[in-house]
Amino acid sequence: MFYPAAVLETGKEPSYIITEDFSGDGNLDLISTNSGDDTLSYFKGKGDGTFDDQIILRTGDNPICVGAADFNGDKLPDLAVLNYGDQNIHIYLNTGGGSFKNTGKFLSPGKIPINLITADVNDDGFFDIVVTMRYHKIVIILGLGKGHFAEPKPYPVKGQPTGLVTGDYNNDGFPDIAAALAGSGNVGVQIYWGKGNNRFEGSDVFRGGGQPLAIANIEVNSDGLMDLVTASNSTHIIAVFENQGNQTFKRLKPFASGEFPKFIIAADFSGDGLDDIAVSNSTFDTISMVLGRGDGSFTYPPIYHPVNEYPQGMAIGDFNNDGMLDLATTCRDKTLVDVMLRRNMLYPTVAVKS
Repeated sequence: MFYPAAVLETGKEPSYIITEDFSGDGNLDLISTNSGDDTLSYFKGKGDGTFDDQIILRTGDNPICVGAADFNGDKLPDLAVLNYGDQNIHIYLNTGGGSFKNTGKFLSPGKIPINLITADVNDDGFFDIVVTMRYHKIVIILGLGKGHFAEPKPYPVKGQPTGLVTGDYNNDGFPDIAAALAGSGNVGVQIYWGKGNNRFEGSDVFRGGGQPLAIANIEVNSDGLMDLVTASNSTHIIAVFENQGNQTFKRLKPFASGEFPKFIIAADFSGDGLDDIAVSNSTFDTISMVLGRGDGSFTYPPIYHPVNEYPQGMAIGDFNNDGMLDLATTCRDKTLVDVMLRRNMLYPTVAVKS
């Protein structure tokens, strides 16, 4: 389904990766966090599936996650970098043309932040930051516009939160937050239902999925309700949580994806109008894909795409402007990003790594 198009050199131990048109030239760019040397690698896209050599941005201690959003209202995507070692979030403002200004602004969500996402969770037109914390809570940092933020507000979680995603899961017009839960005790997914006026109400835990580290939105059965899918790197399984439309989710039968899945993305990779799933298998050195059938089931076995050693994060977008989704993944042990472009064909045969 995909073919290797480019290999990009990064800093040490690249992990998370995002894609946006940071330079404003109409082509998607890439940014990876490099926890081994406290840097970001910024690659400007050329629009043909290739990228310029990295531009290095210095970060705090041990950057493990980065999110992009327009924090100051100038219509340019800025950066929020989660520094695990410093236990803070560092804000970089986009100055146009693909340059970033180190603002010196640090946000302190609390003890041992694990992951972050950027989204307008209170629907006020300003982008916010949501952080998972190791000790059973998420923290919401509301954006105030012009690059300013409110004080972090913690919300208790009924487990150890890992991955995060947002969506309107009950179709009431208010953004909700979904957190994957791992660790001991409750494992599965918990929803924070948006109630408007900066209020969120935690759900019960929808159990299942082993020890999920990553979570993504997906539409598995074409019913107009947003579903969820998680990946567990300890039990090596993918679990789909089907939205029942009454603020509950039903876990479907889990299935294997590969070895130690680290990240998961759902999108229509095949071009048939149905959501598919892509997973990075860190110890199998592959990206595996299963194609959605539109009835809650997926093609099996997965299609495996070999990549460099220890794939971690993934980002998707149209890197060569051909109208099809492409994929980039960080490969930690080789200090590389692999870029794979979509083949113009449906249900291809792809070599399986032995």
